[in-house]
Amino acid sequence: MNFSYELIEKYKESKGYTQDKQVISDFEEFNSGNMSKIKKGERHITANQCIAMANAIGMDQKEALLKLAIEKSKSKEEGKIWSEIVKKISAACVALTLVAGLANAPTEDAFA
Repeated sequence: MNFSYELIEKYKESKGYTQDKQVISDFEEFNSGNMSKIKKGERHITANQCIAMANAIGMDQKEALLKLAIEKSKSKEEGKIWSEIVKKISAACVALTLVAGLANAPTEDAFA
């Protein structure tokens, strides 16, 4: 399953929708033909649709847009580069979280 369709499915679940036509009615650019092509992997959602759906399901917009960029890649090399960018950003976020955690850790003097 491609990212666009996965995001649509998560959006449907978050809204309590059971049918694709309910999603179609939420977005002006959607129609049943587009939805069919997205399911087949022949088409992708737009960046604006991606952002709106990410917001609705509580997903980070930046992560969603990066995953969409990977999906829309025209070549394997381009997709690989986008994937590497995602990995580097993820690693940086982990490092920042660790640093922030260490900065807030109690010192020995706090127990004296």
